[in-house]
Amino acid sequence: MEIEQLDEAAAPAEDEAPPIADTPVAPALATSRDIAPAAAVDGAYDSDESIEVRRFVYRVRVDVPSVLGEPSGEVETAAAELFVDVSEERLRARFAGPGWPVAAGSEVRLRGDSPGAYVFDERGGRPLLPSELATWFEGGPPRPGPMLVVRRDPSLRGAVTPGPGALLCAFLAEWSGDPRENVMRRCAAGAPFSFRVGYWRGERMAEVPIELPRRELRCDHLAPPDPVTTTTSGTFLEAAAIARLRAHTSRTAESVDDGLGPLPQEGLVLVNRSEARILVITDGVAIGWIGATETGHFGGVSPGVHDVAAMRPLGAVVMRPREVIVPGRTILRAPRRPPADP
Repeated sequence: MEIEQLDEAAAPAEDEAPPIADTPVAPALATSRDIAPAAAVDGAYDSDESIEVRRFVYRVRVDVPSVLGEPSGEVETAAAELFVDVSEERLRARFAGPGWPVAAGSEVRLRGDSPGAYVFDERGGRPLLPSELATWFEGGPPRPGPMLVVRRDPSLRGAVTPGPGALLCAFLAEWSGDPRENVMRRCAAGAPFSFRVGYWRGERMAEVPIELPRRELRCDHLAPPDPVTTTTSGTFLEAAAIARLRAHTSRTAESVDDGLGPLPQEGLVLVNRSEARILVITDGVAIGWIGATETGHFGGVSPGVHDVAAMRPLGAVVMRPREVIVPGRTILRAPRRPPADP
């Protein structure tokens, strides 16, 4: 994996602590979630004692590589938000908004004294070994690691400040599947103003000091967050925005027997026959995601011929642009596997 460090000129101004964003809740999942125990109960953070915490808010957007198409400029991929509460020893990160290829409201808990993480998502909660957070984000076996870029304030060059900066870089390392020791030194002078994990670009919108009870930063399976909505695919954009994607021509769907039954009456259907999650790119814009071996239906795509491509969440291209007549369906076929040894 390549790790790059760049400098940036100015930090965002501090303000009142931004609240953690609301998340769609699925009450029916409250008794059916499978919450596995962490490797150890976090007794050191099991009290109401107040501690100093920094709350960061990053606005994050995926940049589609040009090889998968150039957007017209009328439609942009939706931004998501990453909320991070971090002390000198513990970190919690929450994925908020519809612009993520994971369930909105998913939460990652991280300790500074041990690698790996604990994650809560639509399936419940479970511990992750070092680098497995990248597998979780990919929704399957990750491809070779993405580039990780960290940008910081040049005025702090050479300074060393313990706590939030190092742990934020530890989180970025886990997310990108890289060993922590390769990355944490990049944040020795403080938390990054911006970062890139593969094609995901995060810009810091807020950083404020707050006080929280220690138990609100515990990093184990206890005191789980509210359950989140279960889904096998999702859209990043409203249907009205997707409808602004321009078709190349006004041709209508042809009769094609792909063995999957009748074609859809409207919109684009993509069948993901791969072993990991994919992002769906239409006319150069990321419009949504589909889980491994699942099917996604994206309404609102206007009738006609569109360029459709796909990439893995951390950046590997799995389908170059192909012309698809909408309403219609296309299939991302599973990669060929080498023959098994006799």
